[in-house]
This record gives sequence, C-alpha cells and structure tokens, in this order.
Amino acid sequence: MGTDWTRTRRMVLRERFSEAEVEDFAQELGWTRQGVDPADPEEGIDYHVFWAPPGAALALHYTEDDLAGDSYVMVIGKDAAAVRGAQALVEPRLKTWRSAELLAEVDRAVGPVALARAVLRAGLGAPEEFNEEFFARIGSALQHPDRLVRETAVWAVTFSPYAEYQPALTALRDGDEDPDVRANAEILLEGFDEAEIRKQ
Repeated sequence: MGTDWTRTRRMVLRERFSEAEVEDFAQELGWTRQGVDPADPEEGIDYHVFWAPPGAALALHYTEDDLAGDSYVMVIGKDAAAVRGAQALVEPRLKTWRSAELLAEVDRAVGPVALARAVLRAGLGAPEEFNEEFFARIGSALQHPDRLVRETAVWAVTFSPYAEYQPALTALRDGDEDPDVRANAEILLEGFDEAEIRKQ
C-alpha cells in the first residue's frame, strides 16, 4: 500500500469470530469479496478477508488477530473523505468497541488478568498516530507491578508503536526482574530501530 492511501484505526469487534456479520454488511453495501488470506500461525499470518465496491480504490478489511485474541475491521482507500464516510457507516452497523469504551475498560479493570486483557485490546484499537489517552493507559501498564500486565503491555505497544514508549521500554529491557519481559522489550526496541521510530 502506497503512502497516498489512508486507513481508519482498527475497529475492534466485540465478537471475535464475526466474519459472517461483516460479510452481510458488505453485501448490504454492494461490495464484493476480493480476497482471503488463510491463517498461518507458524508464520505469524492472521486470517484476513477484504471486500471492495466496484470501480473504487476503497476496501473493507476483516482480520482475526491471533495475538490479541480479537478481530477487527479497517477501511482503507485512496480518498480520505471516502474512507471517513465508510467508517461512519461501519461503526454504527457493526458491533465494535469505540475508542472511549476501550479506554474505560482499562480504567475499570479489576485484577491483573482483566487489566492485561483490556490493555491488549486497547493496543489493538489504538490510533496509528500518537494519542495521549491510549499512550497514558498502555504506558502505565508498562510500569505495572504485575509481570503479566507489563508483558502484555509490551505486546500492546506493537500495534501502534509510538516513539514516546521508548523510555519505558528501555527501562524494561535494562532492569525488569522478569527475563521474558526484558527479552520482549529488547525485541520491540530493535523493531523501533529498524523502522526508524524515534521521538522528534
């Protein structure tokens, strides 16, 4: 996908396996199925389907994300106004988590397991561009006393890797008590370097 394409955030679906619902919605719009990528967990490939309207550089993508344990939809296209218009149709029609709901789930989570789950889902649904509210929740989880929460927060960062996470990731890499957390933080920081993700 070239730089002239635009996309929505990942709109996380409330039901993990929602392909049939998305298919029905695409058919209502008159969009046809254009391709399917079968899942290949060993290669890190998620199950993915997309639909498009005839003659338009616009598509609705459905992905079952194995890491997050959730599914999401995105609209991708060359015309930003058309993408926004399609998103305005998608969110009311499909059962998705709104941004405010993802953040609220993190805030009200009780216990490390529930918090880790909410943080990972928030990471999946975070906007690609820096967002202070998502950064605050996931950044706080990177410093949580429970190892599960910290480790899950590292994975949450991978979906929308803001440069602002680097200091917290560096602290985990250099000083976390858990070797897996240290190792995962190091891998992610190496990915930041390769992608040239740096705070301006």
